[in-house]
Amino acid sequence: MSGEMMEEQELIGRVRDGDPGAIDDIVETYKGPLFAFILRMVNDHETAEDLFQETWLRVVRYIHSFRGESKFSTWLFQIAMNLCRDTVRKKRRWTQEPIEDHVYHLSDDPDVDPVRMLRAQQVRTIINELPMKMREVIVLKYYHDLSDKEIADIVRCPEGTIKSRYYRGSEIIRKKWEHLNKGI
Repeated sequence: MSGEMMEEQELIGRVRDGDPGAIDDIVETYKGPLFAFILRMVNDHETAEDLFQETWLRVVRYIHSFRGESKFSTWLFQIAMNLCRDTVRKKRRWTQEPIEDHVYHLSDDPDVDPVRMLRAQQVRTIINELPMKMREVIVLKYYHDLSDKEIADIVRCPEGTIKSRYYRGSEIIRKKWEHLNKGI
């Protein structure tokens, strides 16, 4: 067993034992990628903050049910993904706020290329228009660089389905991108 896996198991054991320092450590370890995932899935900063907190509440509440058959991060992302799915289902008529409204305004920075910013915003918009199951795969693969196996474990479906969703989602993105940038 690798040192990283042993360290993770030790940390999970401390969380199970109710060690508040362990909870802080595990949140610190995963907060960046987890929050980024949730934000990309719901595209609303306030909702993402709520889901981030709810994810950690569920981790603490259900840590004893984590069997260790997969990586902790897989289990963590499953919890977050299920919360995102539930939220999107509840909000059929989804209002989107640009992420830029809630983060450092890069446009004020003279070193930032505004064309690149616009393109990144266009890509986010296209990804947010994908069906939820495709969006999950695209976000986990493209933004979080997870393998097909890891994604399959998180979304609980065969690797072939992951490959298919990624391919179809990528094709939709490519076609919409080409349509958006015709004549540029």
